[in-house]
Amino acid sequence: MNVIIAGATGFIGSELVSFLRGKGHAVTAIVRNPEKAAEQLGAGVSILAFGQSDDDLASAFEDADVIVNLTGRPLAPVRWSDSKKREFYDSRVGVTERLVSIMENCELPPAVLISASAVGYYGDRGDEKITEESGIGQGYLSELCDSWEKAALEAQNFGTRVCTLRLGVVLGRESGFLNQLSFPFEMGIGSYVGDGRQWVPWIHYFDLLRIIDLAINDDGISGPLNCTAPNPVRSKLFSNCLAKILGAKIVIGLPCICLKLVFAEGEKVLTNSQNALPEALLRRNFKFKYDELENALTEECTPEKVSVVKVDSNKEIFDTSLKYSKKLSKADYRIETSVNLAVNSETAFNFFSSPLNLGLATPKWMGFHITESPPKIVEGSEFEYKIKLGILPMKWRTEIVKWSPDEVFIDFQKKGPYSLWWHQHRIVADGDSNCRMEDKVFYRVPGWVIGRVVHKYLIKNMLIRIFSYRRKVIQMRFGGSEYDES
Repeated sequence: MNVIIAGATGFIGSELVSFLRGKGHAVTAIVRNPEKAAEQLGAGVSILAFGQSDDDLASAFEDADVIVNLTGRPLAPVRWSDSKKREFYDSRVGVTERLVSIMENCELPPAVLISASAVGYYGDRGDEKITEESGIGQGYLSELCDSWEKAALEAQNFGTRVCTLRLGVVLGRESGFLNQLSFPFEMGIGSYVGDGRQWVPWIHYFDLLRIIDLAINDDGISGPLNCTAPNPVRSKLFSNCLAKILGAKIVIGLPCICLKLVFAEGEKVLTNSQNALPEALLRRNFKFKYDELENALTEECTPEKVSVVKVDSNKEIFDTSLKYSKKLSKADYRIETSVNLAVNSETAFNFFSSPLNLGLATPKWMGFHITESPPKIVEGSEFEYKIKLGILPMKWRTEIVKWSPDEVFIDFQKKGPYSLWWHQHRIVADGDSNCRMEDKVFYRVPGWVIGRVVHKYLIKNMLIRIFSYRRKVIQMRFGGSEYDES
């Protein structure tokens, strides 16, 4: 199918691009910054700009089977003002109205519109069990979600099937709520809001991608879908579970008044209670991969398939024929990981060796941006890009020191944050249509004793997160419906 995604560079949108490409769909992204999107979404994705005219966008819509609308300015953590509320409205209702208008003017409108909404539709409902049949709540959030959904449902008037996704808290380690919340827990102190009794309707992002896939393909699904796991938890239990996994020793309650002083009316995003249940999905026999909170948090916060070990240079065997190979004897640490892919070795090699795909497999918080790239990659080619490590912006210059098409390439850091960084990418064929991607990195951190301490408590965990994210993204991109289970 031809799928157009509006809001493709956001947390859910960027993951959905990889997921749908892994399913074999053609994907077009509508974004505000095409240059940034091209780096983030990788090769093979068509890019359209929101700034184009409706007529220009309409030509792409004519060829589309599905429109997925995931636009919307983040509601938290920001202080709500009248101007912010206008941004929230315009980025949700305004954009949706425009998309539907373009669809209506198509000779043959797209068959399906899947549009985001939120459980904020229900307002603050205490302990009440909420299904898709529950009525609208009260307050700004409820009104915003209602207007958002009504704008999408207008597409039914010209024969398009419409699904509105009432999203709960979407859990993913490298973006969104969990990314914002986890840092203080890693530092040993966590928190919950108020008395911690409010219900948190959560969902793992991979299950959300599977729900969108179901909505695309199941003609019997329309109207609102509660995109929440079947087992919501109270806020205090959520925090205690995260503290257990990340090792926080102290979990304290944050008075609601403190949040109100900081975020004004925006505190309701954190304090509203919604015991939302995915009744419509359960009626369709949808099976959640992550139906319990602890399993979802463990998956995101304790990656097990990335190995970081201390190097014994006396036992390591290095290829001394390669440029800079003598420097490898100074390596302190080694990273190893692998992932099985449902593509041949040529396809995998072309993907991993393209600079256009580096951003796709890099967490967005690293701020990856290519500043210099050769027109053709050969041994000796050099690249330069910018990244962020924590809050520190850095330049990274790398040279290709080995280039064997369809088999292996090695890049060496000439300038960057590490004293040594040597990254071998090896593709191992497994028949005509499968292969295994193997990463091996030798590296050294600067700063002697201080550097080793920082590595133990910060850098090591950061690298595990980066390579774990890389594994999941490329598994979705090439593995199809499930993460690698090898």
